[in-house]
Amino acid sequence: MMNDQEIVEEALLKELPVFENFLNQIGFKRIEGSVYGLLVLSPRPLMSSEIETTLSLSQPAVSNALKVLTHYGAVISRDVKKEEFERRVKVHSVKEDSLQIVSSVFRKREQETIQEFKHMALRLEKISNEISSDNDPRAKRLKSIISTCEIAESVMSFVVELTKSKLPEEYPQIVKQLPKTLSLLSSGVVPMANLTDQVKKSLTNKLKGGLERLSGEVTK
Repeated sequence: MMNDQEIVEEALLKELPVFENFLNQIGFKRIEGSVYGLLVLSPRPLMSSEIETTLSLSQPAVSNALKVLTHYGAVISRDVKKEEFERRVKVHSVKEDSLQIVSSVFRKREQETIQEFKHMALRLEKISNEISSDNDPRAKRLKSIISTCEIAESVMSFVVELTKSKLPEEYPQIVKQLPKTLSLLSSGVVPMANLTDQVKKSLTNKLKGGLERLSGEVTK
């Protein structure tokens, strides 16, 4: 139980470092992870001043964290009327659909980074082919990098398309079916390092097709 002064129970607040560590590992600042974690654990939307007090953070730090989280679709802010204030105040909450947050991060940051890395590898591969033999180990390394980037692009594309399907209530069923789909896609294509160019280029389309089939199954 929490008293009237508490926004989140102390036992839950002790887990905030886990949010900080996780978001920090995927490119966010620890403060952003802490603010996100607090909003996840809060039973109601919070004002910036409440976030500042609970986390012992400055107003600029909280404001910057909220801007970043809003940019990536993790936080929603809205104006509400509170009895204790003469004017409307802004409160903040997190989106319930976490997959949309992941999708937003993929679209706004990870996809661009991976595409840039892949294009670099493609440029180097072209140069390498012009100045070296087919057995040059550098060419094999670059092909591996390109394949890895394309696999990553396919996975991100799957997540993005899944959020576009607007089936959050069906996510658990889709997750159950996902291993079957991945097994189907990878059958006869082992090890992954030996993917042919044709399979690599069509992997994204197959994932999208798998999503459409899964959506049909879970809505039956």
